[in-house]
Amino acid sequence: MKTLLKGDVHFVENYNSWVIHVFVKWNRRNTTITINSRKTDLKSNFLSCTLSKSQFFTFISRSETYNFRGEKSVFSELLLENVETQCLMDSKNPSIELDGKSFLFKGGIRKKDSESLSNIFILFETLMDEIDSLNQASHS
Repeated sequence: MKTLLKGDVHFVENYNSWVIHVFVKWNRRNTTITINSRKTDLKSNFLSCTLSKSQFFTFISRSETYNFRGEKSVFSELLLENVETQCLMDSKNPSIELDGKSFLFKGGIRKKDSESLSNIFILFETLMDEIDSLNQASHS
């Protein structure tokens, strides 16, 4: 895949009842993806929480270690237990956040790894679907 050495792209998509803002920035080696999705018909706001990779403890323990900050809820439990979340957390400097009506992801991949780029969008879409079904189940 031949692209410009540096650049960025921003676009907005609608998916079910989500409005998704995507910002992708790349340089010679890395691509950074930021996805900010807002649930327009969420009954009550998400309790704020953030899941990120602990760089220091990962380095010391030589195994993946994560930080969780914020309040626990059924939505944060879903993220913590989900296989898709684990796959997203394999990206470079990953961060997943719930805040208000927004579900955010930020992470990076190597520039030539276009398969991982498409997988990030598929995994994120799957998580949005699971949040939707959990939201419907909790308000039924």
